[in-house]
Amino acid sequence: MRALAPAQARFFLASFSTDWRFAPARSREIVEALIANQRDVVYAEIDAPHGHDAFLMDDPRYHHAVAAYFDRIGREVGA
Repeated sequence: MRALAPAQARFFLASFSTDWRFAPARSREIVEALIANQRDVVYAEIDAPHGHDAFLMDDPRYHHAVAAYFDRIGREVGA
């Protein structure tokens, strides 16, 4: 995916095992493309029974992954 080559952002991708709309396999393809383009990416795949709406649920694993990512970024920028 050369379309990701010019990106300067850091990426956090999360997917849920039962998401039929944005399947984990597709997220892994995006992660692989980002890595191939030497981009900073963190990926979390969460086993959750709630399908596509899992990100709307109060899932501690998801919230922990997001919080850990933001904590890392905060430490890196000196916040």
